[in-house]
Amino acid sequence: MTASFALAAFLTRWAPGIRHDLTASESEPLALADLLARADDEDRARWERLSLGYPDPRGACWLRAAVAARHAVLSGDEVVCCSGAQEALSCTVASLVRPGDHAVVVLPIYQPAEQAVTSLCATTGVPLREEAGTWRLDADRIAAALRPETRLVLMNLPNSPTGAQLDTRGLEDLVRLCRVRGIWLVNDEVYGLTATTDSLPAVADFYERGVSVNGLSKGFGLPGLRVGWAATRDRELLARIVVAKSRSSSCLSATSEVLAHVALKSEAGIRGRNRAIGTRNASRLRQVAAGWPGLLEMGPAQNLAFAFVRYRGADSSEAFARELAGKAGILVLPGSLWRSPLAPVAEDGLRIGLGRRASERALGALAAHLSRRAAAPAA
Repeated sequence: MTASFALAAFLTRWAPGIRHDLTASESEPLALADLLARADDEDRARWERLSLGYPDPRGACWLRAAVAARHAVLSGDEVVCCSGAQEALSCTVASLVRPGDHAVVVLPIYQPAEQAVTSLCATTGVPLREEAGTWRLDADRIAAALRPETRLVLMNLPNSPTGAQLDTRGLEDLVRLCRVRGIWLVNDEVYGLTATTDSLPAVADFYERGVSVNGLSKGFGLPGLRVGWAATRDRELLARIVVAKSRSSSCLSATSEVLAHVALKSEAGIRGRNRAIGTRNASRLRQVAAGWPGLLEMGPAQNLAFAFVRYRGADSSEAFARELAGKAGILVLPGSLWRSPLAPVAEDGLRIGLGRRASERALGALAAHLSRRAAAPAA
């Protein structure tokens, strides 16, 4: 039986006809011409003489070296490139666990990532802890969930939808917990570039059994390239990931490899552009929420690609999201889309996208709808 994907089903139902889309969690997409304009002489020459044969299944050596340069201790031989971060994560999980093993998944998490684990082994869900409007990892909760057969801890930090971040001290605590038991620690780090904190730790830099999964879709605004990767110091695991990958995409697009290399070498400029857009939209959303203190509650900003705003209305966040879509043509994502059979998660929030230029106008439409809603006579 095929597992359902709640977020995709919600978008399929409500996205057609929408005028204001606030569901995106990626930065403003770059146009091809804009990206190529950032290429240096080396990459322009590489682009012009590009052969469209099969690339290296691991990713081109120069692309893997550029990924490794983002890490403190890795080389290009400790990176495998994949067709998007989700393939990298799925192949990593498939290379680590099997029936009879146990895994811990930190919640909330992208539903296909959760299902990649639950389809293979027994799994315990551990929710993030909320304190004063922000969310954080609780190592004690994870410790309580471990079993003798636990082989993997999987998390997504910075987290979607909550924005929770992983600081160095929290990661060190978690690494100590995993190291003494020989447990693998895999982190989906795709929202690191859009986090409000400038420099966040990478799991692969801190732990010999740590795997950092990342890609160009979110922080770089390049989901159309379909470039992701898994990075780890364990080369035996990398070899198994390549084998798992051979059963799906086999290799990247040759054109995407060159364009990805341009993007990685232009990271500072792309990041500055995207953070400016996200900062402006976060400020606008805060203004909207402040105008409706009994209805919308926005904690400290933790990510510039999206915000998790608590909905305090009498109905559910999902009902309110359906109202926005049906009556105002505004699409947001209710927290119920991250519901898990493993453990309760916060369902009273709305994930609102901040990374697109069009978000500013969409937030204005949200404010206008709330005003009309308040002025309407009671039913």
